[in-house]
Amino acid sequence: MSRKSTLILYGSETGTAQDVAESLRREAQMRHASAKVFEMDDYDFDKLPKEDVVLFVVSTTGQGEMPPNMRRLWKLFLRKSLGPLFLKKIHTSVLALGDSSYQKYNFAGKKLYRRLQQLGANIITPIALADDRHEIGIDGALIPWKTEVFQKIKELEYYRNMTNDIDPNKKITTKYRFLGFEDDFENSDAEMSSEEEELDDDEMPIVDKTEEQEYRALKVISNQRVTTEDHFQDTRLVNFEIPSDISMSYNPGDVLMVRPYNLDESVQIAIEALGFPPEILDKPVKVVKNDKYCKLPPYYLIGEKTTLRTLFIRYFDLQQIPKRSFFEMLAHYSNDETEKEKLKEYASPEGLDDLLDYANRRRRTTAEALRDFPATSKHLKPHHLFEILTTIRPRAFSIASAPSTTSVELLVAKVEYKTVMADMRRGLCSTFISRLKEGDEVFCRVRPGTFKFPGPEIPIICVGPGTGVAPFRSVFGHRSRNPESRGILFFGCRKEHSDFYFRNEWPEMSGVKVVTAFSQDQEAKIYVQHKMIAYRDQLQKMLWNSKKRLLEKLFQQFLLSESPIFIAGSSGDMPKAVTSVLEMICGEEWVREAEKSGQIQFETWS
Repeated sequence: MSRKSTLILYGSETGTAQDVAESLRREAQMRHASAKVFEMDDYDFDKLPKEDVVLFVVSTTGQGEMPPNMRRLWKLFLRKSLGPLFLKKIHTSVLALGDSSYQKYNFAGKKLYRRLQQLGANIITPIALADDRHEIGIDGALIPWKTEVFQKIKELEYYRNMTNDIDPNKKITTKYRFLGFEDDFENSDAEMSSEEEELDDDEMPIVDKTEEQEYRALKVISNQRVTTEDHFQDTRLVNFEIPSDISMSYNPGDVLMVRPYNLDESVQIAIEALGFPPEILDKPVKVVKNDKYCKLPPYYLIGEKTTLRTLFIRYFDLQQIPKRSFFEMLAHYSNDETEKEKLKEYASPEGLDDLLDYANRRRRTTAEALRDFPATSKHLKPHHLFEILTTIRPRAFSIASAPSTTSVELLVAKVEYKTVMADMRRGLCSTFISRLKEGDEVFCRVRPGTFKFPGPEIPIICVGPGTGVAPFRSVFGHRSRNPESRGILFFGCRKEHSDFYFRNEWPEMSGVKVVTAFSQDQEAKIYVQHKMIAYRDQLQKMLWNSKKRLLEKLFQQFLLSESPIFIAGSSGDMPKAVTSVLEMICGEEWVREAEKSGQIQFETWS
């Protein structure tokens, strides 16, 4: 008879769900239970009804869509042939990850939760809705959810020795170990645990290498500042060359996924904190699996053989604000009683306010946190880092250029600000991009975006203040090749002469009327929503036919095809203000139904 096991499946695009899934695996080990982690599309769906406990960790992308690495499995979930008792054996729970500033908050997790109920799964806890906007981020929902989940699993009595609480003395099997450091470090706690369950060959995951292979090295052609030197923000228009020997195409509305590297200053802080000498940092080693369910780091990123220094530059996220799990794992490996006590305090529910003050409110980086606990950091072995540090995740940027097979452009505003910390706080990817020089290579891939633009014969209404204008430069640049295309763009920025992006290009594009709102060029602030009110009659005329059709087809499935509205930019006040103007013009019911049908589409970020 096979051992009982907890299966953790994650659906993720930026990597947050993967980080959570792997932290759950570690916690299961520390409670003397076993767990295996799979990316959803790597899992054999036919084996799902035979599982004992299945935990789902699911992020939402775009307009309530499933993340790319779970879409194959989701299609299998939706098969009509699956009966209401298909999952009657499994015990399950869902953690949904999202951002409440988005229009369709946690829709992917909610849809999965409803489908599990329809298929007869035993729901051990209600769905948990984690919110990035919470003061402590997703931990606000994660901590109470996982506490209850592990309690329910213990009640099932699947694991004879499972404990109510984490066993601080339980040795963790790290995901990976290094071949090449055998003479330099004691590696015993990185070896495969004898408690780990062996798999039959047919239980091995289906590993799809296509996503790794889709990332290609693009060379920087130019990196131009497009705001004036006296403007507070450094915004860059970066042009990447698409090599002739690879196939990379894109459409208006697509995004470019960019893999950034750590900033030099963060790498230096971490290396000094950990105390690894150059002969260790630069020694060629190989990363191998301890956990047979996990994927190795991509070879294109770190190489078949790598070095610890390469991992610090390209793989471990040193810029991230450290999460509670970081302190938990650092405490686990610490041999300094004073530091261990403080680390455990930050990781505890009672130390929440201290953690917020230390990490979140000050925007402290992981590298800086390592520096603040010198005795613990210098005690760490290289393979411990795989359990303590998260990995750098790719960032998505709307493509700002009209479709081309030879180049692709991004419009990126550098994130930089002050806190009580002495050094400036910097966004990892935007700072990385701002520092790129001609000839530098960056690993990128194209992914479909949230916007679904119609053909050029259909007029469109676009609202894109600031860098939100990027996808509209792409679509109007593409549509201007067709003399029949028409559209209106509402663009807003601070000042006409400091951050009016592409000001010299818009007059050269046919088929687009650009309406500008400069908030600080006069005493009273003017925003895009104010200009939309001024153009109320024209907008009403463009929307009238579709409004009439909507009223006629209200109770039928019907995708509107006239004058769709696209809104891009910060997820703060702007989307709500624009929506209020549309409600004023066409009514609340029309806006509600237009959002459902896709006539109004959003692409916002925090």
